[in-house]
Amino acid sequence: MSELPRRSGAPAGSGAEGGEEATTESLPTVAPAAVSGIAGPARVGTVRDLAMRARPGDVLVIDALDLREADADALAATGAAAVVNAQRTASGRQPAGGARTLLNRGIPVIDGAGSAVLAVRDGATLTLAGDDVLRGATVIAQGTALTVERVVAADTAALDHLKVQVAVFGSHAMERLEREGPLFFEGRGLPSLGVDIKGRVVLIVTSSDAAGADLKRLRLFISDRRPIVIAEGGAVAACLEARLHPAVIIGELDRAPESALAAAHVVALPSDSASLTRLESMNASYESTAVTLAGGDLANLATHHAGAEVVVIAGRRAGAVDVLSADPEVGIGSFLTALVTRRGTADAEVIAATYRHRHSLAFVWTVLVLAGATLAVALWSVEDVRSVLEAAWDTAWGWFGGSS
Repeated sequence: MSELPRRSGAPAGSGAEGGEEATTESLPTVAPAAVSGIAGPARVGTVRDLAMRARPGDVLVIDALDLREADADALAATGAAAVVNAQRTASGRQPAGGARTLLNRGIPVIDGAGSAVLAVRDGATLTLAGDDVLRGATVIAQGTALTVERVVAADTAALDHLKVQVAVFGSHAMERLEREGPLFFEGRGLPSLGVDIKGRVVLIVTSSDAAGADLKRLRLFISDRRPIVIAEGGAVAACLEARLHPAVIIGELDRAPESALAAAHVVALPSDSASLTRLESMNASYESTAVTLAGGDLANLATHHAGAEVVVIAGRRAGAVDVLSADPEVGIGSFLTALVTRRGTADAEVIAATYRHRHSLAFVWTVLVLAGATLAVALWSVEDVRSVLEAAWDTAWGWFGGSS
């Protein structure tokens, strides 16, 4: 397997003068020549799928227009040798956060390779040479090797498009506020969570590739604060792996195991209509809601109006651009929920970074050993104690055949 090219310093060919160097100095240039010679087994699939099964050195083949930054992080974490995208990773429709992340992590990207590359057999060896993708000596796809200049150009083009997106988003958000203001600001129409939330710490676990990692980082917080756990159905597996049992499960019920559904209060979203028969056959405790919010947003809004002390959200990685580019109902719902609940809500990343022991484990053990040694010396200096210890030692030594 070829070594992954990594560069530092100013990008090649960027020039030494003007503002261009300042704009691009945080990104390494991955020019077409830098991609030549990269080879590895192909792994074809969605970002979520590849994040779970890809191995270091794989060439990841995806089909994602304007790759999100969170998805790029998940792909980079696999140790991939390169990424081949059937669509454009940085189209200029929105800021190229995903493309920028991959280049910053030293991962070459062949962009816009076309749908034919998706037919590659999983495990087949692919070689990247310039803008070409080869299997053996045959060119099976041609795209564009991403460079820092192309990412910056996409970001520049995205600015005008982003202005339009923000204007449209704002208009739709105002319309939804007029229709559903009482829902967001007063909690009217929200489902019951089936558990007393008032004054409690709540942990909401969303369906995300980052949920499991967030729960690991929150172990100390969870151990100390014992939060009430509310999970989307797709996050239940991550909760169970972390030995957490959700008290409430909201949405994506087809992805939650029956044992968890039977043990929790279940809230079925409009998209869960196909799961209602399953819930009824289980005699599970559930209620349906007509509120059109994602499960995590509904949980956040409901716990806020139920009087939770603080709400920590694990697995959430959506940035402002992700919200703008999401389905309007979902994106606007997330925005308005965040607007209402922001004072009592924190992301798991923030809690994990600040909630930790003041002293390291090594320091604690050192203090304990020194304290034990000091106590032993103090006891040995007392004649009566020393006599008792010597007699006990002689007795024990005699049991094993020793002689004093």
